[in-house]
Amino acid sequence: MAAQAEYFIETQLPNHQKHYGSFTFPSILSPNPKSSPSSLSVFTEAIKSHKPFLDSLLLKSGALLFRGFPVKTAKDFNDVVEAFGFEELPYVGGAAPRTNVVGRVFTANESPPDQKIPFHHEMAQ
Repeated sequence: MAAQAEYFIETQLPNHQKHYGSFTFPSILSPNPKSSPSSLSVFTEAIKSHKPFLDSLLLKSGALLFRGFPVKTAKDFNDVVEAFGFEELPYVGGAAPRTNVVGRVFTANESPPDQKIPFHHEMAQ
């Protein structure tokens, strides 16, 4: 874990994480203040070079939340998603109107505010 601590530190958000036995959901990672990724390219390279560590955290907790990293635009967010190298699952046949912003980034829902959104699980069909 020492190599991962070069870029990432695990942090806590009291009252915003769920605990089940020894598991905490989600795992929260912040930049290490001693050597924080100061640019998006350094951050995405850190993701690529520490992917086994990040994958193990993801498998352990079920979700990763990155806080405080230099991600400012939809394109930046897409670059971070791409850095993980996961297979793309295209958005096809969803019931809500959504627009592709860039790459793998879509709007959440463009339905008029007076339309109700029933309980659902994304891409469950």
